Amino acid sequence: MGKITAISILVVLFGITAADAAIIELPLAAEGRYDINSVHWEMDFDLGITFTEISHVYMDWSGEITAGLAIDQTTPGPQPFPLDVGLHASLGSNPWPRLTDVYGGEATYPEPEGFDFQSKFGLPGSTTWSDLLDGQGTISIYYVQLILVTGRYVESGFVDLSSATLIVEGTPVPEPATVIFLTLGVLGLCVGRRER
Repeated sequence: MGKITAISILVVLFGITAADAAIIELPLAAEGRYDINSVHWEMDFDLGITFTEISHVYMDWSGEITAGLAIDQTTPGPQPFPLDVGLHASLGSNPWPRLTDVYGGEATYPEPEGFDFQSKFGLPGSTTWSDLLDGQGTISIYYVQLILVTGRYVESGFVDLSSATLIVEGTPVPEPATVIFLTLGVLGLCVGRRER
């Protein structure tokens, strides 16, 4: 194999490797207590990268949840009883809401229940990530309670959020240098074939 062909293959392989998937992590300054009286926390963001495709989006969050107390005429047993509360994170709609959430507190009431995990944002129906391909968007986090058809919360719980990080997995748009490497590699392969 000629030198030009060998170098061209290496250049093409480097260019292909450089265009692989990326995982971008954006720490959010959303720490604090969330309860029934809290306003939605919201932030515009710029990941500093554009994508040709976004495959998955996650929220990596941790903290503690203290359940609320509820009453319900159809639930047997002592009243009021502890009931989960939580947080929703939203990345807007395109055209349907893209949400992820964390609930808890009921199992450890009156003590808080700790959480530390990643939850995946859902894409219901025809929803896509197309509006986030430029790496820019808005995220909001807010307190939520379970919906009770025949009851209600008589005491709201709360969530103490310790940390939250938005994680985006996708294929970045190739850098101009990557495109140049790919072009040079293909040209080198063509020249190498002509020499034979």
